[in-house]
Amino acid sequence: MPENNRQNIKNLQKRANLPKYFRIGAVLALVVVVLAIGIGFYSARNRTEFRLKPEHAQLSKDVVAEISGYERTETEGDLKKYYIRADKATTYTDNHQELENVFLQVFDETGEQNDRISAAKAIYIPAENKNFTAYFAGAVNIETRDRLKVKTEQLVYKKETETAEAEEFIEFERENVKGQSFGAVVRVREKRIELLKQVEINAFALTDNDQMAQNKLQSAHIAADYAVFDQAAGKIDLNENVVINVIPTGQNSEIAQPTDIKSNSATAIFVEKEVRQIDLRGNVEIYQKPTSASSKWTRTKTEKATAKIDKEVKRLELFDNVQIETTMNDAKPTKINSGYAVYEKDADRFELKNAVHIITIEDAKPTDIRANNAIYEQANGKIYLNGAAEIAQGNDYVKGDNLNAELFPNKKLKFANSKGSAFLRQTTPERTTEISANELNSYFNENQFLQTANAVGSANAVLIPAQANEYARVALAAPNAIRVNFKGEGLLNEMQTDGRTTVQLNAPNNAPDAANKRLTADAVKTFFNANGKDLTKAEAVGNAELFIEPLRNAAQNYRTTVNAARFDCEFFPTGNNAKNCAAANKTKTVRVPTAPTDARGTQTLLADNLNVAFSAQTQDVERFDAAGNTKFTELDRNGIASQISYAASDETVRLRGGEPTVWDSRARAKAVEIDWDTRAEQTILRGNVSTTYYSQKQTGGATPFGASEKPVYVTAEKAEFNHAQETGLYTGNARAWQENNYLRSDQLLLQQKQGQLVADGSVQSVLYNARRKENGKEINVPVFASARKLTYQRENRILRYETDVDIRQGTDRITAGSANVYMNERNDVAQTIAENSVVVTQPNRRAVGDFARYNAEDEIVTLRGNPAKIDDAENGSSQGGEVTVFLRENRVVGAGKTNQSTNGRIRSVYKIKNND
Repeated sequence: MPENNRQNIKNLQKRANLPKYFRIGAVLALVVVVLAIGIGFYSARNRTEFRLKPEHAQLSKDVVAEISGYERTETEGDLKKYYIRADKATTYTDNHQELENVFLQVFDETGEQNDRISAAKAIYIPAENKNFTAYFAGAVNIETRDRLKVKTEQLVYKKETETAEAEEFIEFERENVKGQSFGAVVRVREKRIELLKQVEINAFALTDNDQMAQNKLQSAHIAADYAVFDQAAGKIDLNENVVINVIPTGQNSEIAQPTDIKSNSATAIFVEKEVRQIDLRGNVEIYQKPTSASSKWTRTKTEKATAKIDKEVKRLELFDNVQIETTMNDAKPTKINSGYAVYEKDADRFELKNAVHIITIEDAKPTDIRANNAIYEQANGKIYLNGAAEIAQGNDYVKGDNLNAELFPNKKLKFANSKGSAFLRQTTPERTTEISANELNSYFNENQFLQTANAVGSANAVLIPAQANEYARVALAAPNAIRVNFKGEGLLNEMQTDGRTTVQLNAPNNAPDAANKRLTADAVKTFFNANGKDLTKAEAVGNAELFIEPLRNAAQNYRTTVNAARFDCEFFPTGNNAKNCAAANKTKTVRVPTAPTDARGTQTLLADNLNVAFSAQTQDVERFDAAGNTKFTELDRNGIASQISYAASDETVRLRGGEPTVWDSRARAKAVEIDWDTRAEQTILRGNVSTTYYSQKQTGGATPFGASEKPVYVTAEKAEFNHAQETGLYTGNARAWQENNYLRSDQLLLQQKQGQLVADGSVQSVLYNARRKENGKEINVPVFASARKLTYQRENRILRYETDVDIRQGTDRITAGSANVYMNERNDVAQTIAENSVVVTQPNRRAVGDFARYNAEDEIVTLRGNPAKIDDAENGSSQGGEVTVFLRENRVVGAGKTNQSTNGRIRSVYKIKNND
């Protein structure tokens, strides 16, 4: 039993260790496999197998002969076709040969030049017409008659097509061009090598010392997925994932810059730089090409010469998704993107097409260039852009249909000429400046600040404030040119125009009570203060026009146009808002109401010189000051003076100097000073006021003068006219007259609508052409009257005198407290009624009473009183309640009763004449 247990335990232990044994066995097996693979690789490292074409897959294995030291030459007549040499040659029943350490020469049509191929092994398969196919393996080397060298491990050569194909890694070299790829087709006859995959090509420039590899300077490195090297054309066509690194060499190496290029496809052009390493003997003639237009070809003769040929990459043609980077002196690279490009290496020149994008230096203010097409002469710092061209540099932006630019050595923009829809924009924290024209020239300093912008042809410039609620928007337009000068760090200094120019000043924030301004002239020049932010003054010369337009229509708002030969405008310290504009040489101002009424019409102001002052709050006109031959007109009313001022606050026109005069279709008035309130439609005249109504009709019939077509004159120290109510108030020794008829008083009020005249204070009047009958005849006998007050009514033609009335006609006189003088249609006295302390005086006769009526037609005076009394020096006296005097008959009739009183007595005293 114990023995059995021990055996069972051993079995169990063995089973538990089985996984461990399996792991150890697996490791040992892996080691054996690795060793076997290593030994296999090591033993086969020098054994090269052929990869035969399908048509040669079934070659004979039956040996006919084996030859050591094999050589064979094929000829056609006296011309060599090819030569084969091998250490060993084995011939099979199908005539193919396997060669070891083989060397092959294939000659051209002359039998002189040849292509050479050597390899460790080869299979030679003959064909018709002395053609053959040769498979080479192991250290394959090709050297063509055109100095192309190719190295690979596997190669198939066809004599008929003179084509060598390789499917493995190859290396090639021709003169100063070297490269490699995986797989290649060498077309010897066509002098082309087709590189199939993972292509890398290096181009070198030889030094002047010799052509040793260590003295070569690499000038280009090219990589692509596929390439064709055309020796005859001196170019390489590249496709897919093309990467080209161009390294400057030669005379331009100091100014040219290393360039990195990427594209989908490209063509690299190699040109002959100079002759190198050609040995010539016997009557050698060398012709040297002229180096300049003024020099000539030179010829040299010698018996022996050695020359070298050096080719390098001169031109790259790039297609699709082109990406280029160039770097100078370890600076940040210039980046170029386009759909197509041609790079001329010697000139360091790029011809770019299709969505061109160039960033010269990526820094705080990169120069960003875009166009449909471009030519970039990098060494010269010049760029020619065509189609949707634009350049952005920091806060500056230039564009045009075509744009030519010049760069500083640091690749920053120095000059830009834009043509066709040219546009420039400069942005600062305070404002944006925009300039547009058909052609635009922009100049920048070395610190990349804009210095000058010259717009040629029809041009526009706009200043857009960042603080729209504080600064006016300024816009200029000119047909010939706009020149903008900057200072310091791109600060505006002045703007000057050529041709008929318009400057638009838009009010800040479009406040409802604000007004915009537009200045137009043949030439305009604007100046800015030291901060380059605020306008200080503007000069507009030649047929200048200033237009002010309120933003809203209102009764007090006018659209104002001022025309002059010249304007000189000053601006408020901030805000780009005009403070005042001085106009010179025959100015004309026209103001059109935005809300016209019957009383508000177009206003016109003419003057030799004019100053327009603007409100700081509204930018609308605050005041006009006109001087020299001034004239103001509104509707039917006009005014002239040496000086005229207008204040918008009270809308009053003030006429001063010379002989201020106002007039309309009814009258004309002069004074030392005239204030014309256009808002209230009132005019105030002060000092030696003189008014002429063109006729009695023009007074509205308000004056008691008879001749309706004759002018009426009124003078006073002061006058106030209310045009709406059609009244005129004259004060201070007021006088009115027509021909020989006149009226004076301390104050005279004409109410034309009512046809009424009121004279107050020291009233005196003369009706010079008053008619009366004497002895049956009508004669002119002036009527003189005085009183404290006079009222004349046009409708009833009544002159009413009040207080201290004194009326005289010829020798007749009436005094009373008041009197009404009734005029007939001819404005002659028809009747006079006097009341209150009436006294009638005639030669040798005096009558008194409380009431008196005089009828001019029948020359009868009726007196009433308590009693009425008449004293006649010749006929005695009479008294009674009513006394009637028949002047024509020299007869008196008394009545005791009157209409007012039925009681009364008559008393008469008669004087008896002495007949002696």
